[in-house]
Amino acid sequence: MISTRSLLLATTMALPVPAYADLTPETLWQDWQDRAAAAGRSLSAEVEQGAALTLRGLTVTRPLGDGTVTATFDRMDLTQAGPDVQVSLPGNQEITVTANPGEGGESIAVFSLGDGPLTALAKDATGEPTYTLNADTLTATLLSLTQNGEEVDADMRADLSGLGGTVSGLSGGDAPLVADLTADAVASELIVRDPATGGEVRNTATQQNVAMRAELSGSQGDWSMIARLESTDSTSVSLQSSPEGSFETDSKQDTSRLALTLTDLRADYTAALTGMVTTVSGSIVPMGPLSIVMGAANLSLSLPTGPADGIQTARVAIDLKDATMGDSIWAMLDPRGALPRDPGQLSLTAEADLEMIDVLAPTALPGDESVPSLAPRAVRIETLALDLAGATLGGTGAFTIPEGPGGVPNIAEPIGALDLQATGLAGLLQQAIAGGIVSAQQAMGAQMMLGMFAVQGNGDTFTSKVETGAGGTLFVNGNQLR
Repeated sequence: MISTRSLLLATTMALPVPAYADLTPETLWQDWQDRAAAAGRSLSAEVEQGAALTLRGLTVTRPLGDGTVTATFDRMDLTQAGPDVQVSLPGNQEITVTANPGEGGESIAVFSLGDGPLTALAKDATGEPTYTLNADTLTATLLSLTQNGEEVDADMRADLSGLGGTVSGLSGGDAPLVADLTADAVASELIVRDPATGGEVRNTATQQNVAMRAELSGSQGDWSMIARLESTDSTSVSLQSSPEGSFETDSKQDTSRLALTLTDLRADYTAALTGMVTTVSGSIVPMGPLSIVMGAANLSLSLPTGPADGIQTARVAIDLKDATMGDSIWAMLDPRGALPRDPGQLSLTAEADLEMIDVLAPTALPGDESVPSLAPRAVRIETLALDLAGATLGGTGAFTIPEGPGGVPNIAEPIGALDLQATGLAGLLQQAIAGGIVSAQQAMGAQMMLGMFAVQGNGDTFTSKVETGAGGTLFVNGNQLR
């Protein structure tokens, strides 16, 4: 299913924008058409000349894979504004977006704009136009959505207020495409119903003080995109209901900061959130609302996205601070309040070395060609630190992945070692006994396992060294277990 949001984004990016010395509505419109034709796109409209150059039935069509995506606007006005041109998309009109992938499955979405117009002032002082966007309020409501000729029972609405910012580089050439936008508030709602079962999925979200910057440069085979999104006071609610019951997830963040750097060979993601609260409730959660609160969460992920010679490294880093559980969760886990309820902390940093190899699918017939695949060659745990309920666990490790038959990595038999250190485990176990969480017999079994896999140091401290070798051998603290 092609989402309506993706259709609108693809259509917006399809609009060609000019670069002039003398900018007028007529030259702007002509250049749009010239650049669309040069890029293999189609751009047409009924033109009315008056105080403004009005484009009625403006239709933009651009390639989408083996098919096309087309957007039709009821009206767009181009008005002279001194040396500049104001482009206005008036409110109270319909926008139709049609996606045809080329293999059937046509999707048609019809939207209605609210009263507020979207305007952009085109400036061309330096030969590379910059568009200054403005909208006090902007609302888009889904009127209908059909796929393969069948109507989808769905509602969608997006509201935006206080839009401002600039867009440049849309005219093509070597200049990067840069969008630097802000909005006072963004809100959205999506409802999808299943007439066959009576089920419904409803998602709503709000964000305040939104700032977005995106930069796209280069061309096919050598390109990059850098994007950043920041907001405050974000909320989201997801509700799934059916004849069997309902399930709802509510979440909020005081601040959120997301960043992406993407090239033809690599993707780097980062996310930083503060003041997170997540609550799960509904009729299928009989124990009542379950909530988790977190002071801050930081995530970074770096992955290869395309074939390259030699070893490529993937990296992940997770840092969770001041995580606490709601009273209803503690009531299930520790009804007597025996365990410490100090906020938990988690830090993890790990890397993996990957290599592109040719692999023949297990179901392939003789003569079939192999396909390239990223294979793990090594895994390293640089940092592992967990602090929970008064106990701590830390560790580091490194493993190499030997080759198996046909050069395929034998993930089941890694070679390397993992060093672990823990404090407070014995005390935590005694507290669990006192709280009735585990019985004395269960605790005895846990203590025996701890004695087998860990070496006690001074006080309530333990260490453990886990080693794996060729042929699947396993040693724990020098003792062979396999």
